[in-house]
Amino acid sequence: MTRLVALSATLLVLCASAALAVEQVHLAVTGHTNEMGVDFVSQNLACNVTYVKVGPGSTPSTSPTYPGYYSAEIGYLHQSVMTLLDLNTKYQYNVTCLNEPTVTFEFTNQPVREGGMKVAFLADFGLENDVSMKFLVEGAQKNEFDMVILGGDFAYNLPTNHSQVGNDFMNAMQPFTSTRPFMTAPGNHEAHDNFTQYCHRFQGIAEHAGETSGSHSNLFYSWDSGLVHYVAIDTEVYSFFNETQASPYPFLPQEQLDWLESDLKKAQANRAQVPWIIMVGHKGWYMNFEPDQHHDLKPKMVTNFTGFDALADKYKVDLYFTGHVHLYQRFYPLLGPASMTPYERPQVIDKDAVSADGHIYTNPKHMTTIVAGSPGDQEITVVGMCAGDTVLEHLEGTLAKCEDNYGYGTMTIKNATHLYWEWQEHGPGNGTLPHKAVTDYLWLIRER
Repeated sequence: MTRLVALSATLLVLCASAALAVEQVHLAVTGHTNEMGVDFVSQNLACNVTYVKVGPGSTPSTSPTYPGYYSAEIGYLHQSVMTLLDLNTKYQYNVTCLNEPTVTFEFTNQPVREGGMKVAFLADFGLENDVSMKFLVEGAQKNEFDMVILGGDFAYNLPTNHSQVGNDFMNAMQPFTSTRPFMTAPGNHEAHDNFTQYCHRFQGIAEHAGETSGSHSNLFYSWDSGLVHYVAIDTEVYSFFNETQASPYPFLPQEQLDWLESDLKKAQANRAQVPWIIMVGHKGWYMNFEPDQHHDLKPKMVTNFTGFDALADKYKVDLYFTGHVHLYQRFYPLLGPASMTPYERPQVIDKDAVSADGHIYTNPKHMTTIVAGSPGDQEITVVGMCAGDTVLEHLEGTLAKCEDNYGYGTMTIKNATHLYWEWQEHGPGNGTLPHKAVTDYLWLIRER
């Protein structure tokens, strides 16, 4: 019996040791082209990141890590920065923590791809019914994109089941978030814990891209990658004002708008070097109100996009990626409502810029909005919403394309004047087996 007890104790120790592992590794740009940030979770305080250029004769470098937050449900959330990186160069990096196996990954810093840099965009991505996950993992393995942007609503939800849902979700994405930058914007589902887990799980963005862009936050910030100036905005501060004030990065709505105008003004002045401006957020121009399920479907304000829209129009933002509605929509270039009247129509729809087949926008006068909110989650897609162009009066005549299927999109920055977008369907909303097919595309042309 004594030997059996000793054996059981040994097995328990071995199991506990096996459970200790570096996990949830994800990269992020810092705002400096010769750097790459990395965040990860460990059960230890003592960690470091060692990185080396792939190839003979390279000398490894080591970066310290900083555990910015601890949660008994998650672990220590570490941040580090790899510095003095060469452009278009592959690096291998190791994350090593005390009493935990070292994990090793590779990434290419500021890759130069034949045909242009490729970026995957999606929003509203859950752990349950994660239809697009396998395609993102396979896409990364095949080097189909250079960066991933997720526009809010993570895991459904990050704190659920004592944070196990968030942990599993971050680990499921690790095959692609550990090998290319993973940039984010908050959604309404991140408000459940006052945005706490969102802010800390992506704290490296706040400390680096947030600092560089002057927002000092990961709720809204900006960065340059190649020919694009990207701006992430927080559309949730209006309906989750109190939660925002209680978050790790509190701010007032006007503070964000003031920062946004300053940021866009600088980006507009820098068009000769970085010609495209693309904005990312969770809600878009027609989502200021939605029916209140608890009060006879009366209009309930859920954001105020009018301020964002006015600044985007003033500084000629080219493209806006968003989600919240669980389907795919590509709008004609337009200027959204000027006031907060429920379900108001846009001020201008620029169909003069649109080709006869609807797939080319040439020198549009206003911003193009793309909703890509259906990579998969337990709420499924909004089947039937694509009838909204005729059923919902304020959307009539605004949509070039609408699909209630699963998928995500990829954008290719061809050059300073041409941008290409395509929507990859991963199965329709009726639950049939997933597949991969390009079912929509857009050429956005700016003759500068």
